[in-house]
Amino acid sequence: MFDFLRKGATSLFAKIFLAVIIIVFVFWGIGYFGVTDRDIVAVVNGEKINLREFQEFYHYKYLQLKQTLGDLKEEDLKKMKFKELVLQNLIQIKLINQLAKDLGLKITQEEVEVTLSQIPFFQKNGAFDPRRYQAFLRELGLSPKTFETLLKADLLQQKFKMLILAPILVSNDEVEEFGRFLNQKIRYLEAQLPISTCEKAIKWNEKELESFFHAHRDRYIEEEKIKLVYYEIPIKGEVKITEEELKNYYLQNINRFREPFKVKLRRIFVPIEGDVGFKKAQEIKNQIKTLEDFSRFGAKEGEWFEEVSLSQELLSLLKMAKKGDILGPIKVSQGFLILGVEEINPERVLKLEEVRTRLLDELKKKKLREEILRKANEIYTKVVAENGLINWAKKNGITLKETAYLTQEELSKILINKEEVRNIFKVGKGNYFAPIEGKDSFYLIEVVDKKPKRNLNFEEAKAQVLREYLEEKGREFCEAKVKNFLSKVKSEKDFVTLGKEEGFTFSENKVERKKAPEVLKNLGRVGLVVSPVWERDEVKIYYITGIEEFKGALNPEEYFNLQKEILFWKGDLVLRDFLSNYQKKAKIKIYPLFQQI
Repeated sequence: MFDFLRKGATSLFAKIFLAVIIIVFVFWGIGYFGVTDRDIVAVVNGEKINLREFQEFYHYKYLQLKQTLGDLKEEDLKKMKFKELVLQNLIQIKLINQLAKDLGLKITQEEVEVTLSQIPFFQKNGAFDPRRYQAFLRELGLSPKTFETLLKADLLQQKFKMLILAPILVSNDEVEEFGRFLNQKIRYLEAQLPISTCEKAIKWNEKELESFFHAHRDRYIEEEKIKLVYYEIPIKGEVKITEEELKNYYLQNINRFREPFKVKLRRIFVPIEGDVGFKKAQEIKNQIKTLEDFSRFGAKEGEWFEEVSLSQELLSLLKMAKKGDILGPIKVSQGFLILGVEEINPERVLKLEEVRTRLLDELKKKKLREEILRKANEIYTKVVAENGLINWAKKNGITLKETAYLTQEELSKILINKEEVRNIFKVGKGNYFAPIEGKDSFYLIEVVDKKPKRNLNFEEAKAQVLREYLEEKGREFCEAKVKNFLSKVKSEKDFVTLGKEEGFTFSENKVERKKAPEVLKNLGRVGLVVSPVWERDEVKIYYITGIEEFKGALNPEEYFNLQKEILFWKGDLVLRDFLSNYQKKAKIKIYPLFQQI
């Protein structure tokens, strides 16, 4: 398991997990106990945000950013005020949690377990896979308890959002207009300038590199490293499961197999409160005889809702309804709802036979792991008797494997529990450990050497210093070149002629607006786009040469997708406005500790 580290490879999970996992932490919030006032970063309506909570959330948001933009320097984070954005995000999360609780919204442990078991990334062959789950937690440095607490908070906030956004509707005209806009074709020129070209223009000498090195001294550090010997016990083999064991396991986990109540609804929202709103809503309802009549008021498509997204009052009402019922007017925030019940899927629990295959596979893995751990513990008892792993191996003629010098981050990519990794780095040479679990094995480990964290000298860091010096100066050179170029461009001819003189390369393109580069998607005029787009290795500048109107018709699938997209945008605007107004009234205090982080 450790062999790949000696070859200089990196963890696959470390590269892809943020890209493939559904983002269950877009909104989350969790408190910690045993916190003193000295650890407080901020207080939101009396609820504390402590240092550990802020640091964990900061780390998570940084990983998201890094996945998108690559490695970022401290100066880049300061320029974008990343720390301030993280705190603002965390404050909004706290506000949403508080609002949800004020509205009486709750999430049960059963809902958490069902959601967890249904996350596709944690499944293998359609069944929940504990190893995938553990590997994911290992990458984030979270315990299962913490993860499930975060997931519970996320579900609570989803329920809150659904309650707030339920009345929002999208008209046919909005969809048609937006569809015509997105299907316009944009003709444009794209000019590219690689930063490597600008780097070649940079002159440097040893003295300048040394000055750069001393100005950024804290970048050039070799982390603490540790060398281990280890004995690996792979988690593999065959185990038998009796029918009684399977039935007991099913009963112990029965909450995971509950399919929640679901209902498909058509909705009409009357955005008027009081008696006037009720009267208007009642008039509309009187005109609705069948579900098809909803389309006359803009509610063409039905949408599925699970019970987690419904208020308790509405859920009770819908559980008594039947297909085809027209309900309302129902009082909601800022108006009244009229609902058409299109489909109902009652709550039910999957039978053992429906989940037998996945449960059998899951239980075999669990039992196998327990048997291998028992074997590992038996060996560990002998290791203790010999006062160390190395002594035990010598006595029994066993060859141990040895790692290269590993950083804490490298070791964390192999061992599941990051707390155990931290403990390994805390001890000295000669210490050994009880069995520690990895992705596919248990390990018996002994520390054979340690190297403390240290600052690199100039000669050791010179290659990295040169690379970063050229990157920084090259970017500055490119920025000046681009600024000068943009100030001179007055026409399409200038764009091409002057661009070639400055060393830009060009391409001519024609695409639908929805497929155009992000900076062009919302522009509606021909001409120079004055905002350059910086990518990691080049800068791009655009000139729109023409826009062709869309004269076709939207197909049903495209229409439906656009309707969902507009609904999302509208909901996002409503939610942001709602939270902004709530935040203005909230009591928020930022403590001095925040500036020291």
